[in-house]
Amino acid sequence: MAARRIGVMGGMFDPVHLGHLEAANLAIETLSLDELRMVPCHVPNHRDSAHASAEDRLAMLRLATADYHRVVIDDRECRRDGVSYTVDTLASIAQENPDAILVLVLGIDAFAKLPTWHRWQALFMMAHILVLNRPGADFVIDPDLEIDLECREVADAERLFWGAQGKILRLKQPQIDISSTAVREQLRGNVNAGTIIPRVVKDYIQAHSLYQNTRHPAG
Repeated sequence: MAARRIGVMGGMFDPVHLGHLEAANLAIETLSLDELRMVPCHVPNHRDSAHASAEDRLAMLRLATADYHRVVIDDRECRRDGVSYTVDTLASIAQENPDAILVLVLGIDAFAKLPTWHRWQALFMMAHILVLNRPGADFVIDPDLEIDLECREVADAERLFWGAQGKILRLKQPQIDISSTAVREQLRGNVNAGTIIPRVVKDYIQAHSLYQNTRHPAG
């Protein structure tokens, strides 16, 4: 019996938008995942705190993915005190699913900064990594990460699951170029954001008066 494949996709999801959903679909279909865990970050290590509460971000994610049968909204980081470290999240998911193969799903911008993450080398001992491209992406990859790429990168999804964890697959096709920062700016400016966020999310934002008057640094 083949091992279950579980994708893990973190982020602020502040708010969740169509770019997130397309990335989730792409990961599921490319890797034939049995499930994809979308894990909202509670206390980020490298960026400003979220504009919406953890409860609101979880609620919006659940609404946006209600029809995504292989997506699981995982609230473990929101329940955990302190900074949300991906290495801790992967360790806890692996402990709960000892027979599963884990794949960490990252955008190219996050992947390029991987050497700045807490215990980043330990990630390769717990999971494979799927790297999603972005339109016009031009990121400088740390030399230490380049070394890992040379020995870990595989050409296709089938090879990702050959042997031990720690392989890297980079997808070339560009995704929808949407940022949560741009979504929040549109919402604050009363610009119609219905084409870049699900309608149920827009309705939730309006009902709870989110993103109206806050002006945080871009993130």
